[in-house]
Amino acid sequence: MCSGCGQLSPLSEVVSHKRPIKEILEKPPKGCSVTEWGHDVVIYASCRSIGGFLGALVISLFWNGIVSVFVLVAIAGLYANLVGPLPNWFPAPQMKPPMSLGMSLFLCLFLTPFVTIGTIMIGGMVMTVAGKVEVLLGETEGKVRTGIGFLTWRSRFDPAAVRRVTIGPSNWQSNDKPSPVIIIEAERTIKFGSLLSEERREWLQAVLHQWFTRPDPNQRLELLSQVRRAVSEL
Repeated sequence: MCSGCGQLSPLSEVVSHKRPIKEILEKPPKGCSVTEWGHDVVIYASCRSIGGFLGALVISLFWNGIVSVFVLVAIAGLYANLVGPLPNWFPAPQMKPPMSLGMSLFLCLFLTPFVTIGTIMIGGMVMTVAGKVEVLLGETEGKVRTGIGFLTWRSRFDPAAVRRVTIGPSNWQSNDKPSPVIIIEAERTIKFGSLLSEERREWLQAVLHQWFTRPDPNQRLELLSQVRRAVSEL
């Protein structure tokens, strides 16, 4: 039980934080903010990370460098069968005899999932440079926006139906284990924030948890002022 507001919380939520919630709110990480947009409250967390960018860059270059060789071979086969002899400047290995049209089409289909994975890697790399996660809290609707600029993936939920906000495992695995994400349990379950750093994810979850465990408008205004004051002191 919270001595300040009298709110009961499951023990699993309390021990999931490495730091007390009060300390998390008083010492927010850089790249986080809370603003008011009309009657809505916007909680923002940046996905920018130099270490994440360098790691994503190396992996993306390695993967897409290998895949691009086979993509060029497939393009060369299609060109040779549908247009004519390849120009001398085309950066693809010369194959004698040329690849048949059927083999070229099969190679294109075979490479589709590998190209898709490479595109996702590039998107993840860009997210570590200019990505963001925003949670918009309105009176009748809540939104989670993840993306870059106006290119965002949006998920809606009913703020009045939120039961709890926790940090839990994602639906996919990275390095043979699920990535941690923020989970909003409302009329539907929303998972997001896998690209955030651990500190930013913890801060965003703590703010949302405190917001939804304080139904009194005055308590929410007090929380909003506290968080904005802490952010302004960074």
